[in-house]
Amino acid sequence: MVSSVPSSRGSMKYVATVNSARGYLRQRDFLTYASQLVPEPQGSETWSLAWGYIRRFDDMLDSPRLSKESARSMLEKEQVIVEPGMEGDLKVSDTAPLRHRWLAQFFDNERKYYSGDALKVVQDLYESAWEDVDRRGKILSQEEMDRLLYKKARSFFKLYFILSDFDLGNHLDDLSYVLGMGLGILDDILDIAFDYESNYVNISREEMEMLGIDLQPDDKGFLDRVIKAGYLSYRAKRIMSFLLRARRLSRHLRSKLVRTFILRLTEIFAAPIIEGRLVPGQQYFFKGGRLFNRILPQNESLAYKMGHKFIEIALMYPQTITGFFKRYSEE
Repeated sequence: MVSSVPSSRGSMKYVATVNSARGYLRQRDFLTYASQLVPEPQGSETWSLAWGYIRRFDDMLDSPRLSKESARSMLEKEQVIVEPGMEGDLKVSDTAPLRHRWLAQFFDNERKYYSGDALKVVQDLYESAWEDVDRRGKILSQEEMDRLLYKKARSFFKLYFILSDFDLGNHLDDLSYVLGMGLGILDDILDIAFDYESNYVNISREEMEMLGIDLQPDDKGFLDRVIKAGYLSYRAKRIMSFLLRARRLSRHLRSKLVRTFILRLTEIFAAPIIEGRLVPGQQYFFKGGRLFNRILPQNESLAYKMGHKFIEIALMYPQTITGFFKRYSEE
C-alpha cells in the first residue's frame, strides 16, 4: 500500500514534507526564504507549505515558453487537486509532485489549526491565477489592474498574516492591502521585461493615455517607449504612497517584533526607489541574506530554529536610511 500525505504534525514524514518546501524556498532567494523564519513554529511550517506551493506553481505558469492555452490547461488540471483540498478531502501519494504534497499538508494544517480562516483568502489567490492568465496579451483598465492586484497581492499578505498568527489588532485588512498593493506594483515594474516576454502587459490604458503612448503591445519598441515616457517614475510615487501608509499603520501595533517587521518590509520594498535602482530586472533584497545563508545549517529544522532567533535581532536594524521616506511624506 502506498502511503499518503497529509501526516500528523511532528511525524518524520511531516517534517520531511515541510523541510522540502523550506529547501525549495531557500534555493530561490533569501527574501523568499526569510519570510518563514519570522513566525512561531506552527505558523512557519504552514506558511512554508503554502508559500512553496504558490511560488512553484506560479513559476510554472509564468514561463515565457507557455502559451495562454497551455497555461489554462495547466490550471484546469491543477483544479482537480485544489478543489478537493478546499473541501477538506485531499490526500496525495508519496510519489505525487512535491507541490501537491505541500498543498495537501497545508490544507490539513489549515483545517486543524486555523478553522477555515484562511480558505477564503486561498480561494481569492486561486481565482487571481485564472484572471492573470486571461490578461495575457491585453491592456487592462486601471480599475481592472488594481482589482487583480488587490485579489492577488493583498491576499498574499493576508494569508501570511493569518497563518503567522501575528497580532495586528484591527489592521489586518488595511496592512494586507497597502503592503500588497505596494509590492504588487513594484513587482510589475521590476518584472516588466520578463512579463512582457510572457505576454503580460504591466501598464493600464489610463497610464498609457497619461504618458502619451498610442501603441499596441505587439508594436515594435513598445516596452522602450513605455519606459522612456516616465512610467517608472509615475509608478514609484504610487509605491511609496502605499509604503508610507503601511509605516503609519505600524505605529498602532502592540507587538514590537511585528511592528519592526512591517517597517523592515517597507524599507526592503522601497530600496530600489530610494537607492536609484528602480530598473527592470533589479531585485529588492534583504541585507545580510548571504551571510545568513552561510551561517544557517543545511538541515532545515535546525536552520529554522537558528534563523528564527537571528531574524528577531536583524529586524531591529533598518535596511535603508529611513529618513529618506520623509521626502515622500507629502506626496
